[in-house]
Amino acid sequence: MLTIVHTFDSPDRDRLLSDIRSGLDDLDQIGGFKYASINEQTNTNEIMVMTKWDDVNAYDNWASTLGENKAFKQSTPQMFDVIDEKF
Repeated sequence: MLTIVHTFDSPDRDRLLSDIRSGLDDLDQIGGFKYASINEQTNTNEIMVMTKWDDVNAYDNWASTLGENKAFKQSTPQMFDVIDEKF
């Protein structure tokens, strides 16, 4: 399993959230997608999006659907192999 973290920082929070949500709209149609979470850091403009995927190919399939989505195109994804998870 793979976890991807995107971080965003923008003074225009509403536009940024709109870009993020439009980028995540089709996740349930992408094979290998497991989970997504949008998080806002307290007292800053920073927003973090965490997604979980079966593997890097599943993530790449989704990333190829983003087109010109400015939020995701301007952030550098951080990729983590999942070692263990507890729920």
